[in-house]
Amino acid sequence: MMNPVRKSQHGWARLTPWNLATGMVATAIATLLSSAAPVFAQTPPEAESLVLPELSVSGVHERANGPVSGYRAERSSTGTMTDTPLREVPQSIQVVPRDVITDQAAVRLNDALDNVSGVRPQGSSGGRSDNFIIRGFPSSQYAVDGVVMSPAFLVPGSTFRDLANIERVEVLKGPASVLFGQGDPGGMINLITRQPQLTPAGSLTLQGGSYGFFRNEFDLTGPIGSSGTIAGRISGAIQRENGFVRNQRDAEREFFAPSVTWQPNDRTRVYLGAGYIHARTPITRGIPAIGTGVSLPRWRTFEEPGAHNTAIRSDVNWRVEHDATDWLTIRQIGRLEWGSLGRLGVVTTSLAANGITMNRRANLQDTTTRNLDFRLEALARFNTGVLSHQFLAGVQYASADEGNQLMVAPYTGINILNPVFGAGRQTGPYTYFTDRRTAFDMTSLYAQDQMTYGRLRFVAGGRYDTFDQSAVDANPSRPIQYGTISGSAFTPRVGVVWLQNPNLSFYAGFARSFTPQNGADAIGNRFNPETGQQFEIGTRYDLIPDRLSANLALYNIRRKNVLAADPNDSTFNIQTGEQRSRGVELDITGQVLPNWRVIASAAYTDAEVTQDTTFAVGHRLTGVPLWSGSLWSTFQFGQGPLTGLTVGAGAYMASRRTGDLNNSFRVAGYTRIDAMASYPLTNNLHLQLNIRNLFDADYIEAPRSRNENYPGAPMTAIATIRAAF
Repeated sequence: MMNPVRKSQHGWARLTPWNLATGMVATAIATLLSSAAPVFAQTPPEAESLVLPELSVSGVHERANGPVSGYRAERSSTGTMTDTPLREVPQSIQVVPRDVITDQAAVRLNDALDNVSGVRPQGSSGGRSDNFIIRGFPSSQYAVDGVVMSPAFLVPGSTFRDLANIERVEVLKGPASVLFGQGDPGGMINLITRQPQLTPAGSLTLQGGSYGFFRNEFDLTGPIGSSGTIAGRISGAIQRENGFVRNQRDAEREFFAPSVTWQPNDRTRVYLGAGYIHARTPITRGIPAIGTGVSLPRWRTFEEPGAHNTAIRSDVNWRVEHDATDWLTIRQIGRLEWGSLGRLGVVTTSLAANGITMNRRANLQDTTTRNLDFRLEALARFNTGVLSHQFLAGVQYASADEGNQLMVAPYTGINILNPVFGAGRQTGPYTYFTDRRTAFDMTSLYAQDQMTYGRLRFVAGGRYDTFDQSAVDANPSRPIQYGTISGSAFTPRVGVVWLQNPNLSFYAGFARSFTPQNGADAIGNRFNPETGQQFEIGTRYDLIPDRLSANLALYNIRRKNVLAADPNDSTFNIQTGEQRSRGVELDITGQVLPNWRVIASAAYTDAEVTQDTTFAVGHRLTGVPLWSGSLWSTFQFGQGPLTGLTVGAGAYMASRRTGDLNNSFRVAGYTRIDAMASYPLTNNLHLQLNIRNLFDADYIEAPRSRNENYPGAPMTAIATIRAAF
C-alpha cells in the first residue's frame, strides 16, 4: 500500500495534512459563504449590535495589557497595537496567561512557550540567552509591551528573560514588521508586563528543587500617596541553580522591575517602568553529534569548569497617553536599554576529524550594547458612511549600537568519550578574533486601519522604513565583510475577518517582513535585507461559549535573500538562499468545566530549503519537527475532603528533527510528561509541587549544529510555597 504522505519528486503527495486541512477549511468557508451573501448588503454596524455583543470576562472586563481570568484570553494588543478581541485579528495570536506560568512553575521563557503551537527552543547560544524557532524559522528577538528589544545586535541576547514581572506571553505568528519594524518571518514574541494597581496586593514565592535550584520571587503593588492617582509596583526575583550538567559553575541571577502609573484625570495616563538584571551563567554548548545522531550522556560537557558568562542589562521605559478628544488619542512610547556581557573561559569550537577529540580555545570577550526606541502615535476613531474605523498612524525612531571585542587563544582539546578536566593548557597567546563596532539607525512611518462593517472586520496597514547599518572591525582579515548599508523597505499587511456568529469567525491575511543584513559578497556587493511573506487562513471557534476556544490556522511562508556560502570561496557568502515553511496549527485554551482548565496545541510544520548554493533543495530546516504538540490540564476539587486541591499534568511532544541544514544527522522525537499538585494551607498561603519530565525521558531539546545540541533536563522537582496578601 502506498504511503499517503510519501514525498515525491515534485513535492508532497496530494494527501498530506496541509492539503487535507486546506481542503476541509476551504470547503467549510465556501459552504458558509454560500449562505452568507446577505452580509455584503448589511446595514451599518450599529444595526448588528444585538447579533454580536461585546465579549467580556465574567465580573471584570478584560484589557489587552491586563490579567487573564484563567487560561483563556479574549483580547490582545499584539496583533494591532490596539485593544482588540482576538477573534477580530486576521492573524494567529496565542496567549499564555500568568495562571499557566504559575501552575507550571515556569521559570524560563521557553517553558511558557512550550504551550504554543509551532514554537520550539533553539538552544541558548552557549548559555547566554533565549532563542526560538517560530513556524520553522529561527529568532532571538522578542518585544516587551510592544517594543522590540535590541534590534541591531549581531551577537545573541546577553541574558535569559526573567518572568517575575510578566503578566502574559503572547506570540504573533508570521511576519510582524508592520507593527514592530524589522523582524523574522516566523513571528514575534511579545511580553506583557504586570501593571501597577491602586488596590493593594502582593505575593512572596519561595521555591526549591532538584540540582540546587532556589528562587525567591516577589511582587508588590498599591497606591502611592493619598491622591488616588498614582500607583506603584515592584517585581523581582533571585535565582540560583547548579544544573544537571556536570563540571560547570552555578547559574545565578538577580532581577528587579519597578514601575509607576499616574492618571491625573480621566483623559491622561502616564506609565514609567525600569528593569535590571545581573546574571552569571556557565558557558555550555551541549553535546556534539557523532555520526548520524547524538548519543553522549546529557550531563556531559567539554568546557572547562570555570567558563562563564557575566551579563548586566538595564532599561527605562515609558508610555504617555492623552485623549485629546472623544475620538482622538495621542500617545508617546519609549524605551532606553543598555547592558554589557563578559565571557571568560575555555570553550568548545569543533569536533576533530578523528571523531573523539573536541577542539577548544580560550575566550576573553567584552560586549557593550545600547538601544533607544521612540514612537509617537495617534489613534483616531470615526465613521465614513457604513464603515467604522480605528485608524492608527505613527512615526518611530530606533537607534542602537554594539561594541564586541573577542580575544582567543589556542587550547588543548579534550576526549569526548573520557573527558579529563584541568589537564589542558593554553598553547599560544591571545589574539584578536573580533574587534567590531556595529551601529543601527531606523526611521519609520506606519499606518493601520481597522474597519468594521456588519459582521466583517478589515485590517489594512503599511510601514515604510529607512535604515542605516554600519559595522567596522579592526581585525584586518575581515574588512570587506563590513561597512555601511543604507536602504529602505515597505512592508504591507492586509486581512479580513468574518464573524459568522458570536462563537465562530473565519479570517484570511497576508503580511511581509524584512531584516537588514550586514556584510558583503566576495566582490564587495552589500547584501539586501532578508524578506519574508506569509499567506494565512484560519478559524476561531468557541467549543464551549465563553469558556473554551480553539484556533485553527493554515499558513505558507517564504523567506528570501537568505545568506548561503559562496561556492567559489566558502569564506564569503552570496545571497541566493530561499526557504519555505507551510503548516497547520491548532491551539485550544480555556475551561472544560469551571474547575477544569486546559491549554493544548498541535502543529504540522513542513519547513525546507527551496533554493541554495550549498544545501540541497528539499533539506529540512534545522531543529524543526514535522509534528509537535502539547497538552496541559488542571483540575481543582470543589467539595469533599479534597476541597481546594488542584492536580495537573501535561505532555509535550516532538517528532525527530534534523540537526543541520546538511541533514547530516537527526535527533529522535520525544514525549515529556509533567505533573503538579497544589493545596491552600490557608486562604493566603499555597503549597505546590511540580515534577518536570516525570518519567525521565532522555532527549535532545534543541539541536543546532553538529557541535551544539542542547539536551532536555532529566526528571526535576520544584516545591513552591506562595503567600498572597
